[in-house]
Amino acid sequence: MAAAQEMPPEQSLSGLEYELIGKADIYSYGALESYSEAPFLSDLVAAGELPPVAERLPAEPIIMKTGAMSDGIGEYGGVFRHVIGGRPEGWNWMAGQHQGWGGINMAMQECLVRQGPRWQVRAEEQTGPLPNLAKSWEWNDDRTEVTMQLMQGVRWSDGDPFDVEDVRFWWEDNVEDENVSSRMPAGSFGEGATMEVIDDYSFKFTFDSPQSETVLEGLAYIQGCPGPSHILKASHPSYNADATYEGYTNALPNDLLPPVVLGAWVPVVHRPDEIVIMRRNPYYFKVDESGQQLPYYNEMQFRLSTWGDRTTQAVAGTGDFSNMEDPGNYVEALKQSQDDSSPVVANFGPRVLSWRLMLNFDTSTAADDYDRALRDLFRERDFRLALSHALDRDSIGQALARGPFSYPYIAGFATGSPYYDAASSAYQPFDQDRANALLDGLGLMDSDGDGIRNMPDGENIIIEVMADAERGADSKQIEAVASQLEEVGIRIQTRSVDQTTADTNRTSGNFTAMFARLPVIQPTRETCESFPAGANCPTFNKGGDRLDFEAELETQYNAFVASNDAVERASLAQSMQRLMTENVYYIGTVQIPAALLVNKRVRNAHPGTPVFMYEWAEDGVMRERLWTPADLQEAEVLPGTVAEY
Repeated sequence: MAAAQEMPPEQSLSGLEYELIGKADIYSYGALESYSEAPFLSDLVAAGELPPVAERLPAEPIIMKTGAMSDGIGEYGGVFRHVIGGRPEGWNWMAGQHQGWGGINMAMQECLVRQGPRWQVRAEEQTGPLPNLAKSWEWNDDRTEVTMQLMQGVRWSDGDPFDVEDVRFWWEDNVEDENVSSRMPAGSFGEGATMEVIDDYSFKFTFDSPQSETVLEGLAYIQGCPGPSHILKASHPSYNADATYEGYTNALPNDLLPPVVLGAWVPVVHRPDEIVIMRRNPYYFKVDESGQQLPYYNEMQFRLSTWGDRTTQAVAGTGDFSNMEDPGNYVEALKQSQDDSSPVVANFGPRVLSWRLMLNFDTSTAADDYDRALRDLFRERDFRLALSHALDRDSIGQALARGPFSYPYIAGFATGSPYYDAASSAYQPFDQDRANALLDGLGLMDSDGDGIRNMPDGENIIIEVMADAERGADSKQIEAVASQLEEVGIRIQTRSVDQTTADTNRTSGNFTAMFARLPVIQPTRETCESFPAGANCPTFNKGGDRLDFEAELETQYNAFVASNDAVERASLAQSMQRLMTENVYYIGTVQIPAALLVNKRVRNAHPGTPVFMYEWAEDGVMRERLWTPADLQEAEVLPGTVAEY
């Protein structure tokens, strides 16, 4: 193997500065002397439409610490306004459906553990996730078993108790049922993991080999989030002989409102292509130190527009929050946000957004002989190296946004990841002579003189690449990639699809090749998108016929999640980075930073909150504790209402 070339120097645009604190400084569990609630909920209690707040809360709710709130304890009322480009697919997240992204998913779901706020935790406490529904856990001596204790007294938004049966249903009938497209595929949570119910509020995971706190990060959003078993069992084939798996996936369609959730807000209105309105969940299980039940905002709105419009409206002050992720908006948005009269504050973070061309290595699911021959070709390292050398990543980046925003991306961890190591990254610079030599060496010649190289049987090499048509940055890049690959005799045929189709096909491995933005920051988040964790991963090689280096990569990944030693994990991450970049596991294009835009009327949006680190900013900023002073609040569309079942 030729000596790897070094990555070029990187210029950081991040200006994040913040004070790190301990985990227990953010929130804890406990009982307070008394509790209060949003005033209109008291009216519903007085009318006999809701139980008193003390009866709706657990005996020991999660208590958000005032010291960790940049603007302190909040005031009730008002609206938090989002603008998003996604559309809710449905409400059955355990079956892999998304709710439109942009923060709707996170507003509805609560997970066993939590990752988003970890960006604020000091280094010496960076061992595993924060607790959430699972309030504590203990390992056995050889770390092959972990027993987790759930919060007691948490209720779903319809008042039904949450308990271990919801967790068992999530695990046995979704994660472990290979007929369900769970975001955590069977076998991807630690080697040989099994789950055993102990009592109503505790359960145990058992593993084939010693594990660490790291493996529990997989129980955070978007993987370890139980759904309402008392609602969904009736549609699952394990409990209903007349049910089908397709019917189970679609058991909670996006026009069936309100769904039953554990999150801070409940969708109560969905007008397609217009808006989703969510109202506060009166059973939400978190409070502040004064005893006020959270969240502070009564209403959350998601206007259904485009991803580009999200930034435009945030800059204009008609949206309250935006992860500025479209490089085409950067220059103008930054210019406007620097004005003293601007309604928003903009902060750039590190480079965490990375794009890639994924080639499907799984020949067992090829559509026909030609597709199978292509996938055999994809399995050749020299073919992948040739495609990587054929790309001029600097010009691709400048096509996205003029200036210093983009940086080459090859594969593996983005530079914003704490696990990124430049010295462990093999760089394939733009060199189309080298690309042509590699393709010639594979015997892929242009035998008919039409400018396109031919397969051994004479057919032109034409690769169908699926791409999300709704993301402008993806479309711009795929055009540049197609043009540059054609210069070395490889033709790309783009198949543009809507976001839901792209998401469904990607997670199911139903594509020949796909172009997508998929950040790799933490190995345990959406693991199956990037790592060979278990027999059903990654999504671009679900058949299990590993490439030679994949077996070694899988060993390194398993050792990573099993280790509690930060130094050892860093070393293992370097090994994974080297394997993924030297072997061009997927073909990266560019990586860019993102900026967080927050309206100035929003309080407790902690300075320094990154757009993405342990989780997206919608979780990192902890929306349940955001608030706006009464004199600055926007009018609610549905004042005085909650979800009715």
